[in-house]
Amino acid sequence: MPLKYCMDVAIIPAYNPDEQLPKLVSQLRALGIENIIVVNDGSDERLSHIFRAIEDSVILLSHEINRGKGSAIKTALKYIRNYNKDNHFHEIQGIVLLDADGQHRPEDAMRLLDAVHQKDSGLVLGVRKFKGDIPVKSLFGNTVTKYVFRIISGIWVTDTQTGLRAFSKDLVSMFLKVNGERYEYEMNVLVTCAKQHIKITEVPITTIYHDKNNSCSHFRAIRDSVRIYGNLLAFSGTSFISFLLDYILFFLLAQVFNFTFPKESSIVAANISARIISGAFNYYLNSTFIFRCKENRYKSIVSYIMLACIILFLNTAILYVLYDYIGLNKAIAKLLTEFMLFVISFTVQKFIIFNKISKKGGPHV
Repeated sequence: MPLKYCMDVAIIPAYNPDEQLPKLVSQLRALGIENIIVVNDGSDERLSHIFRAIEDSVILLSHEINRGKGSAIKTALKYIRNYNKDNHFHEIQGIVLLDADGQHRPEDAMRLLDAVHQKDSGLVLGVRKFKGDIPVKSLFGNTVTKYVFRIISGIWVTDTQTGLRAFSKDLVSMFLKVNGERYEYEMNVLVTCAKQHIKITEVPITTIYHDKNNSCSHFRAIRDSVRIYGNLLAFSGTSFISFLLDYILFFLLAQVFNFTFPKESSIVAANISARIISGAFNYYLNSTFIFRCKENRYKSIVSYIMLACIILFLNTAILYVLYDYIGLNKAIAKLLTEFMLFVISFTVQKFIIFNKISKKGGPHV
C-alpha cells in the first residue's frame, strides 16, 4: 500500500500487540489520517491475525526478529525518506509516533500534528499528567529520567518517556542518524534536539493505563534503564574510580605534607597533587572508553586541562571553606565537594570537550 497524497503520517511500532492495534488504526483513519505505517517488530506468529486485520488499511513493514522500538521507528522513517526521494512526494508535513497498546488517544495525536503545522514547533511531545492511580514503574521511570535529562542537557522536559511524539519531515534525516535501537533511542532523540537547539514543544494529553502495573508495556525496567542511562552511568563509574584514587591519594599525601607544611597548607597541597594525578587518570578513561574521542586529542586535552584547572580551583576553595571555616570533618568535606562538582564536570565534558558530530554518522549521543 503506497503513501497517499496527504499531509500527515502516523507511525506505530508494534511488538506483540493485542486487539487495541486494529482499533487504533480504525480511529486514526476516521480522524482523517490515511497514511499509517505499522512496523511489526518481530512479533510472535500466533499474533499474525492482528496484522492481517489491518494490512489493507496500513503500510505494513516487518522485522523478522525483534530489533527494538528505536529500530522500528527508523525503519518507518527510512520508508518515508526513500518514498519521497523515489517519487518526488513532497506533500508530507507532519509525522506522529504512537504506541500500539492503546495508551494514546487518536484525538491527542491530531493535536500534536496541529502543533507541528505551526511555525518553529520543532519536536512536539505529548506530555502526561502524573496524577492519581499511576503505575509505580511509569512514575518512577519518568521522574528519574526527566532529572537525568535536565542534568545532561540543561533543558527541562516534563515527560521524557512519552511515546506520543510528532515532528515535521524536515527532521527525518536527523532522527535517522540518532544512535539507539531500543527504548534508549527516544532519550537520544531528546538529547540530539537539545544539542542542535531544536525547540521542544509540550502538549498535554490524556493519561491512559490499562492496569496498575502497566503490564501491556514492553519496557524492561533494568535492561532498558541501563540503555537509557548508560552514558551517565558509565561516566559515574569512571568518576567514582577516579574519585577513589583521588580520595586515597589525598589522605596519603596529606600525611606526607604534614611534615613540611602547616596544617591548612598541607590540605591544599595534598588536594592539588591528588587532583592532578586522578585528573590525568580520569581523562584517559573518559576519552578512551566513555566519550570515545580518538580524534583531535590535542584539542580535547587542552580543553580538559582548562576544565580541570577550574574544577581544581573550585574543589580546593570549597574544600578549604568547608574544612577550615565551617569546621566539617575532613572526610565529609571532601565528599560534599566532590558531589557538588560532579554535575558540572559531566555536562562540560559531554557537551563541550568530547562533543563530536560525525560527518558520516551524524550526532552521537
